[in-house]
Amino acid sequence: MSREVIVQRIEKTDLIDAKKELMIEIVQNKKEDDFDKKIDRLYRQFSKSSSFKKHAEKMVCRDDEKLKICNMMLVMSVTLTLFFLKAVLFSSYVVNFSVDAIVGCLAFVFSFINVRTKYRTLKRYNLVRDFIYLDGLSLLLCILFKMFFPVQVDFSLIILLVDYYLCKKRFKEKAFKMLEAN
Repeated sequence: MSREVIVQRIEKTDLIDAKKELMIEIVQNKKEDDFDKKIDRLYRQFSKSSSFKKHAEKMVCRDDEKLKICNMMLVMSVTLTLFFLKAVLFSSYVVNFSVDAIVGCLAFVFSFINVRTKYRTLKRYNLVRDFIYLDGLSLLLCILFKMFFPVQVDFSLIILLVDYYLCKKRFKEKAFKMLEAN
C-alpha cells in the first residue's frame, strides 16, 4: 500500500486533528514504502510507539508556545481595548478621541486575530469547549470591573493574567490526554 493511500485512510478516520497530523508525519518519515503488512499494526499500536510520543511531545510543545504568545498578546490587546471602551463611555481620553480610537481599534483587531489563532489551535485537540468558558468568564469579569471600579484599582489586568496562567497550565495536561485517549 502506498503512502498516499495510508494518508487518505488516516484523514478519513474520526481521530482528533492533532493525532491525524502526527500519524501522517510519522508515515511520511518512514523510510520503507511497503505498508501492506504493517497497516493494522500502525493503527493498533500507534500511540504506544516511541516515535509517536516523541512527535506528540514536539507538537504539543510547539502548540503550547503558540498559545502562550497568543495569550500574552490577548492580555495586552484586550486591556487596551477595554481602556478605549471605558474612555468612550466616560469621554475621558488619554490623548484625544482619534488617537485613542486608532489604538483601540488596532488592539481589537489584534485581539480578534489572536483569539482566532488560539481557538484554531485548541480545535485541533478538541479543547475549544474547555477553554471558551474560562475566556468568556474572564472577559465578562474584566468588562464589569473595568466599568465599575476606578482607574486606580484595575482588576481587569489581574483577571486576564490569571486566565493566561490557567490556560497555560491546563493546555499541556489536556492535550496529552486527548492524544492518548483517541
